[in-house]
Amino acid sequence: MASDDDNSKSSESESPQDSSLKRKRNPLVDKQRSHIDYLMKHIDKPVDLSVPEKPAIKPPPDIVLNVRGSSAGAGSSDFSIYRDQRRKENLRIKLMEAEAARDKAKEQFENEMESLKQKDNEKTAKNRAKRQKRKNRAKRAKK
Repeated sequence: MASDDDNSKSSESESPQDSSLKRKRNPLVDKQRSHIDYLMKHIDKPVDLSVPEKPAIKPPPDIVLNVRGSSAGAGSSDFSIYRDQRRKENLRIKLMEAEAARDKAKEQFENEMESLKQKDNEKTAKNRAKRQKRKNRAKRAKK
C-alpha cells in the first residue's frame, strides 16, 4: 500500500498547476513590466521615442603609437593590443559592409518603385485615352 501512496503523490506533483507555480522569474520581463508601470504612473511626462543613431564608424588610426622596434620581442601585452585592434577593424569593416548592403537594397527598392510607377502611369494614360475616345464617339453620335 505504501507503494500506491508514493505513486499517487508523484502523479499529483506533476500536475500542470504545480509546474506553472515553479516557473522561474524572467528578469527581462520584470524589468519591462516595471518600466511600463513607471510610464503608466507618470503618464503626464513625455516619452522619448526617438530612433537611436547608427553607430559611428571610426576611421583607422593615422599614427599607431605602440609599434615595436625591430629588435624588440613580443611582450605580454602585445597580443591583447593586437586582438583589440583586430576587433575594432573587423567591426569597422562589418559596419561598412552593412551600410553598403543597406544602400544597395535602398537603391534597388527605389528602382523597382520607379518602374512600377512608370508602368502604372502608362496604364493610366492608356485608359485615359480610351475614355477620351469613347467620349468623343458619344459626342459625334449625338450630333
